[in-house]
Amino acid sequence: PEGNIQHIFEPYFTTKDVGKGTGLGLSLSNDIVKEHQGWIEVFNNKDKGCSFIIYLPCSKAEESVS
Repeated sequence: PEGNIQHIFEPYFTTKDVGKGTGLGLSLSNDIVKEHQGWIEVFNNKDKGCSFIIYLPCSKAEESVS
């Protein structure tokens, strides 16, 4: 649901039943992306789930190749 989007990157947030997940996957993923100076955008597709786009900066070596 739309109301859950604002919480999905919080540690231990889950919509699963007790014992069916820890709620750490998105939190850890977000931390890793942030450590690399990136960010994650989330788009709610209503009845079809969510889409995630991960943005990561190019390294300086890659920028000078083109």
